[in-house]
Amino acid sequence: MKSNVTSTAQAIDVSGTEPLLELQSIIKQFGGLTAVDGVNMKVDRGELRCLIGPNGAGKSTVFKLIMGLYAPTQGQIRFKGQDITHLNTWKRSRLGLSIKMQIPGVYGELSLRDNMRIAVQNYVPVRKIHEEIDRLIHLVGIENLGNPLVKNLSHGQQQWLEIAMALASKPDLLLLDEPAAGMGPEETEFTAQLVRSLNKAGLTILFIDHDMEFVRTMAEKVTVLHYGKPFAEGSMSEIESNKDVIRIYLGSI
Repeated sequence: MKSNVTSTAQAIDVSGTEPLLELQSIIKQFGGLTAVDGVNMKVDRGELRCLIGPNGAGKSTVFKLIMGLYAPTQGQIRFKGQDITHLNTWKRSRLGLSIKMQIPGVYGELSLRDNMRIAVQNYVPVRKIHEEIDRLIHLVGIENLGNPLVKNLSHGQQQWLEIAMALASKPDLLLLDEPAAGMGPEETEFTAQLVRSLNKAGLTILFIDHDMEFVRTMAEKVTVLHYGKPFAEGSMSEIESNKDVIRIYLGSI
């Protein structure tokens, strides 16, 4: 399979210095548990950034805070220079945020194209729906799958379908929670190619993954969380050579 993203490449606007996304001293508590503890992070336009850390480090919680699925206990979230800390999830989507969760959120009893119709119907006129579905399916390189019931697709194919669905809102920032989890080598390579192509075409991407080989071939910059706190940040080579990171994470997998 081959993704087709490069044919739709757009220039990345790097004229401004303001980050696309900024988390300022974010804290999230669940009762007596502090899941996220003082996270500061900036993501610039055009970045391909990975968020890593041991299980329970708070990575998925950070994603849910960015999307508005959780409200922070303390701190501020800014997107495109706007304070979105208390903005509804659907309004964040309209601003240009989109997410693909770790477990595919697709409708197994519906066909591939019906799933896509649900994703695109709020973003294009009715007369443009079929055209937009075709564009997105082609964009992620899954046009060869036909139109089966989604429950008959492999796990990897369902992940690619959900990425296509997440692109329906034409986001500026795409969050991917373990996009290659549970995939074999060929599916993982296709996913890596797809994500790199989307980023090369101008889409800013922040992703979580535990497969360090996958991260190594993907991320330009890596942020490490540990017990909900920022632990280290830098290039993959810097992270891999950080003895403290090796101790708490890389050496334990």
